[in-house]
Amino acid sequence: MTRIEDPYHFLDLAFGYYLTGRFAAINQLNIAPNLMHHAIELLIKFTLLKDVPQPRRSAETVRLGQKYRHRLNALWRQYKQHVAPADLSRFDPVIADLHRWENVRYGGFPNAGASVAKSVGLVRAPVRTSKTRDIYVFGLHEMDDLFTAMFAASSVNPPFVGMGYAQTAVREWYARHNQHMMPDLFGSLPLQPSDP
Repeated sequence: MTRIEDPYHFLDLAFGYYLTGRFAAINQLNIAPNLMHHAIELLIKFTLLKDVPQPRRSAETVRLGQKYRHRLNALWRQYKQHVAPADLSRFDPVIADLHRWENVRYGGFPNAGASVAKSVGLVRAPVRTSKTRDIYVFGLHEMDDLFTAMFAASSVNPPFVGMGYAQTAVREWYARHNQHMMPDLFGSLPLQPSDP
């Protein structure tokens, strides 16, 4: 069992949130963006903590949590500096939109009289509305692209994360509608994207 300040605890949780977020998005559940927010947040925290020496890791974990909390935009800026020279700036709009979803996870947001339109799907689709509304959009393909790019930028060995799930239904849900698969995520077991 990993300890809370073990960065690999964050990596394991990030992967679990990501896979659960994929399932939710494929099934058009509005919880998908919030799950993906946590997946990306935890993957960033893993990356920022993985090279911290063991004696300082607990204090740095607390500091990181207090400084950033769940503020994905601020974490993203720190992450991009940390993984430089990898250029992930193409994902800046995706992160900004994903951060906004954190605000709508509770009922009654932003207030009782506000009008909010949401779109959750495989691709980012504009929301058509005749009224002025606060619009939230989410596309699974962008999340898959982002997560795969972050694994590479964070120097995560995909089979290290995925091998424990190689003989489970997780493989099927990972491959479903995934245009940005990490081919070796589950080791040598072949993956084929599926579009049922």
